[in-house]
Amino acid sequence: MVATGQVTGAAGLEAPAFTAVSAEAAIEEGIDREAVIMQIKTALDLKEKFRVRNTFLQNKLGEYFRRKRAEESHDGEKSVADQEQRYANCMSALAGLRTEYETLNATNQKVVNEYKVKLEERIAEAQEKSIEFNRFKRSIALSAENSRTGKPIPGKVVEQLEATEGKKDSDVIAVRLEHIKLRNKLRRHEQLLRQKEELADGLHLIDFEQLKIENQTYNEKIEERNEELLKLRKKITNLVQVLTHVKEKLHFVQNENIVLKSSLAQLDQDVSHRRDSLPVAKQERDALRNSNITLRQKNGLLGNAPLLRDFEDKVDDTAALHSKIDELRSTHANLAAETLAVRRKIQKKMVV
Repeated sequence: MVATGQVTGAAGLEAPAFTAVSAEAAIEEGIDREAVIMQIKTALDLKEKFRVRNTFLQNKLGEYFRRKRAEESHDGEKSVADQEQRYANCMSALAGLRTEYETLNATNQKVVNEYKVKLEERIAEAQEKSIEFNRFKRSIALSAENSRTGKPIPGKVVEQLEATEGKKDSDVIAVRLEHIKLRNKLRRHEQLLRQKEELADGLHLIDFEQLKIENQTYNEKIEERNEELLKLRKKITNLVQVLTHVKEKLHFVQNENIVLKSSLAQLDQDVSHRRDSLPVAKQERDALRNSNITLRQKNGLLGNAPLLRDFEDKVDDTAALHSKIDELRSTHANLAAETLAVRRKIQKKMVV
């Protein structure tokens, strides 16, 4: 409950920070800058003290409850009166802190309201002065003349210059506000560091324990990341080997492709050359074919082995038949002579 009250108090002091940003824009128009900055700084320091105190009390409560649980585990038979007394003390401390918080909150709220009223008045006054000043500058610019031509400055040029000036003023205000924010943030951090150095040793011990736990957690995460990194390195090694093999194969295939391309080009040349010489060869073939036909017609059986063999066989058969005819003729003549002799003998016998 104490921690909750302190957090609410810290949140309730957010208004001065935003008021500081709004106030700084009006401070540049003529408000008492140093006084407002000091008051805002005081409010921010008070807010930071409450926040640090809230953190400290939260850590103290956590340490108290841990110690209380440890004591109860060793000695579980504590008297109810002692516990009630401790509870009453805690409630009284809580009531005092709440009263202090409400007092500080009311005071801060009153201061904030006062500064808001003053700020609104100063902003209205600054806006009026700014409008008057812009009107004065515009009237001067419109009444001015060019030193070379003697002509007045056109209204469009004046409007363009006013727009450029307004844009630059807005840029300057934005940069100035950013500078103020960063400066206040730096002061808060410096104040926080100083307050942390002034805290009790218990807070340092709690921070040390928390840091130890966080360190252990980070070490576990680092080990997990190292394992993942080792796996990734193995994968990278395998991928590098595969990539090297692929590169070698690609190089070999590229060389083979070059050789095949050169062979293909040579073959294309040969095909083209032979395609060009093909009509001439066909003409020569046709001429030779016609010449061969003519020669065959002239030579008869010359060059035709089967017909020549058949002709030789026929010649041999013809010679054999002629010789047989001669033999048969001689035999027929002999028989005719014998027949004639026999006929004569027969005739003689008949005559006798």
